[in-house]
Amino acid sequence: MIRLTTNILGVFALKNGRIIERILFPMDVEKIADRLEVIKDGVSEEEVAIIEKLKRSGVREVYVIDPERFPSTLGIKFLKDSEIIDPSYLAEEIGIGREEFSELISKVNLELAKRRLKGIGRDQILIQAINSIDELDESINKLVKRLREWYSLNFPELDYVIKNNETYAKAVSSVDKLDKGLRNRINSLRRESTGIEFSERDYEVVTALSDSILCLYSTRREIESYIDHLMSDIAPNLSTLAGPMLGARLIALAGGLERLSFLPASTIQVLGAESAFFRFLRTGKKPPKHGVIFQLPEIRSSPKRMRGKVARTFAAKVAIAARADHFNGKFVGDKLRRDFLRKIEKLK
Repeated sequence: MIRLTTNILGVFALKNGRIIERILFPMDVEKIADRLEVIKDGVSEEEVAIIEKLKRSGVREVYVIDPERFPSTLGIKFLKDSEIIDPSYLAEEIGIGREEFSELISKVNLELAKRRLKGIGRDQILIQAINSIDELDESINKLVKRLREWYSLNFPELDYVIKNNETYAKAVSSVDKLDKGLRNRINSLRRESTGIEFSERDYEVVTALSDSILCLYSTRREIESYIDHLMSDIAPNLSTLAGPMLGARLIALAGGLERLSFLPASTIQVLGAESAFFRFLRTGKKPPKHGVIFQLPEIRSSPKRMRGKVARTFAAKVAIAARADHFNGKFVGDKLRRDFLRKIEKLK
């Protein structure tokens, strides 16, 4: 019976209580902490190296504490080991004294605690980022409305030709920023425009406003990219299931990932629809079927009669994803997404 164990000292393979293979971690607290973080839900390079050695010596099965952590692609069978190997015994076997071992444990635990504390609150940064997106959108919409009203005094036809707000701002800033076809059309309309004349100073000021709007669009894209990165780090399961932006909004509405992870699916379903929900409680009118999750394409595009069921199904998956992310569970985002899409098909 071959047993494989990993602790703060390194990776050990034992047979009948005797060490037959070992790869020690560097005696550096940060590097040890790095490896221990890897083996929370993955396999370290040292473990792979030991497994390869065992395979070459003809070993076909190994007993480990958590068989599910090891992928089948490693080419060896992993069985459940019900007995934990005492790391202090292994320390003694490789010549590390009790005091030195205890000191190492304390230092590594302190480093891991520091890392956990640093990780706490990252969702609060995410909340600030997603709220910034909302405020940017509000500012952009107000400024674009003002820009359209202002520039329409000089070139009213442009307002009818370009419906996209960012493209409109580009056209005001400089037609050279547009594609050739649209540029030619605008130049043609400009020659026959019925608008009033602008002075050079008028153009300078309105162009400055359009440039500011374009800068806000650029900032929005930058923050959105930042949210994508944060979500993949903080809540990979939720990000895969709901998309990074919707996932971030759910975390923000709940007040944090931890709070979201404890919410029942029925509450998640109506997050963002609080005013409609309170109206239902006050007047007895129909309760809302969904809140912010209506932004999900699969819910938004569903027939009205199905939206409630699709929203309930999705909210249940969100609850699972949030718990997996908060409690550092394994990555199940892809599976949750597939299950959700499969259930939608059955509902049709």
